[in-house]
This record gives sequence, C-alpha cells and structure tokens, in this order.
Amino acid sequence: MTRLIIENSGPIGSIVLARDRSLVLEKSFQGSAELASLADATIKGIDRLDEIVVGIGPGSYTGLRVAVATALGMKLALGCRTFGCPSVLGYAEENYLVIGDARRGTFFLAEIRAGMLSELPRLIPRAELGAEISKANPKRIFATSPVTELPDIEVLFPHARYLLGRDESYAGLGEPIYLKEPHITKPK
Repeated sequence: MTRLIIENSGPIGSIVLARDRSLVLEKSFQGSAELASLADATIKGIDRLDEIVVGIGPGSYTGLRVAVATALGMKLALGCRTFGCPSVLGYAEENYLVIGDARRGTFFLAEIRAGMLSELPRLIPRAELGAEISKANPKRIFATSPVTELPDIEVLFPHARYLLGRDESYAGLGEPIYLKEPHITKPK
C-alpha cells in the first residue's frame, strides 16, 4: 500500500510518501503555496496512490484548509482514499502534552496517552495554562509556538512522519479540528 501523508498545521509543513509503512520520501516545506507542487512532485513516478492522510489540527486555519483541499483534489484525480488524523499526534513520543496559541488569550491543550488523544484538544485561558499543565503532570511537553509564560517548553511542530504510525486515529477526511466558532461580524 502506498500512502501520502501531509501535515500543514504550523509554519513549517511536511509531506511523506510511504510504501507498506516504510518511508520512501520525506520533505518539508514552508507556506501552503508550496504544498500542491510538492505533492505532485512526490507522487511522480509511482504506479498508484492508495491513501492520503492529512493532519487536521488544531493549527493554522489556512494551512489546514489548504492541506484538506489538496488531498480532496488529489482524491478526485487519482481515485484514492482520504483520511484525517489529529496533527497533535505528529510527535515521536507516545505520552506527552501539546500546547498551542489559539489566539484571543487562549491556548489549546491536547494530552496524548499511548499514542492516542485522551480527549479532544480543549481551550484554556492564558491565566490557567500553568495550573492545567501541572494537573496533567506530563513527562514531555511540546508547544507549537513560543509560550512567554513557559519559556523552557520545547517548540516543535508536528511532522507527517509520525502520523504514519497512528492508523487507529485515522477517520474519514472532513473538516479540520476547529476549537471555537469563527470570529466574524454578522450583518445587521
């Protein structure tokens, strides 16, 4: 089975081509504009693409939407299956906590146990972040962007290579993980 995995939830994205769980090709890219041409170049020369897996967040609204749209377009053109997988599973460890800036004074917090989400990522007010992390008592913590209140936390982006082994968390590709309703001005 040949599988393409796309992770584009942060400022640096990654793409992996795997055959029977072995990496064939791995590349990083910056900015969603590079994704379509990189995906095309990645699958050139292969006979058949069976699946596309996309990291569905939480993360960059634009990056996630572009990755989903790219996968759905490729599905139409190639007739392959598509799946989504939470981007927060894109780390090498099996037990850890991921925090990320969710804007407007909040962070998302996702706890991963035995390589799976223990629950959907949740929003935490900035003032409660330290207490929530202490409650979880994780061995490893990753942040998807610098956290001024917690400068010692390692900033590391999810990577497509680690979504490869998270099959139990694959689901049909739909919308990315949205943590809150969009902030829009409603017409009067």
